[in-house]
Amino acid sequence: MPEDRAEPPSTIRIDRLRLRHLRLLELLARTGSLGAAARALGISQPAATLLLRELEAVVGARLVERDRRGARLAPAGRHALDRLTIALESVRLAIAAARDPAEAPPIRVGCIQVAGASWLPAALDRLERAGALGRLLLREGRAQPLLAALGAGELDLVVGWIDEAVTEGLAVGEFEIAPLAYDRMRIVAARGHPLVGRSAVPVGELARWRWIVPPAGSRTHAAFRRLFLEGGVAPPPVAVECAALHTTLHLVAGSRLLAVAPGAAVRDYARLGRVAVVAGPPVGLERSLVSVVTRRDGAALPAVRALREALLAGAPAGPGDAPA
Repeated sequence: MPEDRAEPPSTIRIDRLRLRHLRLLELLARTGSLGAAARALGISQPAATLLLRELEAVVGARLVERDRRGARLAPAGRHALDRLTIALESVRLAIAAARDPAEAPPIRVGCIQVAGASWLPAALDRLERAGALGRLLLREGRAQPLLAALGAGELDLVVGWIDEAVTEGLAVGEFEIAPLAYDRMRIVAARGHPLVGRSAVPVGELARWRWIVPPAGSRTHAAFRRLFLEGGVAPPPVAVECAALHTTLHLVAGSRLLAVAPGAAVRDYARLGRVAVVAGPPVGLERSLVSVVTRRDGAALPAVRALREALLAGAPAGPGDAPA
């Protein structure tokens, strides 16, 4: 008869952990005080101290540093909390799903604005026709905050720009990144604009027109500035600041204002006869990669995997530009 093998001591210690241990670390990081964390948990400070000792015994490292000013996470504590935050969020979602078993839990999707017009519609249509479209919660925004939310467990999938600037400071090793499409920023105007139809428009002439530009810090704002600076011309004053891509394109279509916008969105509006591309100087408007990003520890969820595959089913075979 085979001899039973005892579980490793580390497994036994992990089995003793409760959610309260994990919450304690989260509250300590938030409040900077063991007493405040204990009150939030509804326990005494000595009990919180015992929980902390038990947690540190399991991980085999000092997680919290205490002094006269309070308590703060040690480097090991910060690293542990990064992972525990994901675990706590997963538990909260599991509880919410169990409370309403008749309704499938939503897939939380973050997308840059152009994705909602250019790649998501076809993907959702594929899922709907296959009877596999569940419930989605969509959050539009800039790529970097969306990827940070993905890393924190607040999103399940992100469709967004991927480059060194966007991913700086993020634990990209925890992500599954699949290229979706290359896109290029375009200069756009109403179809009847005087600059439309010309074979080339010098940067100096572009500077004489009024522009709609998103706020500083966005990829499109940076492309607007590079357009002029790389051409040796000071960027013109912004006439309208607008963070909404589709509002910007509607404003362009109904005025003589110019804008810089992702080529995929410009293509869709051009097909509707609303806008057209202006042939400006080919500087500063290089192509960028749009990718589908999931967490490695969450990509196995069937609904997340199905959406990821539906998005990638429409990806081009090679890294070509999105036509405009």
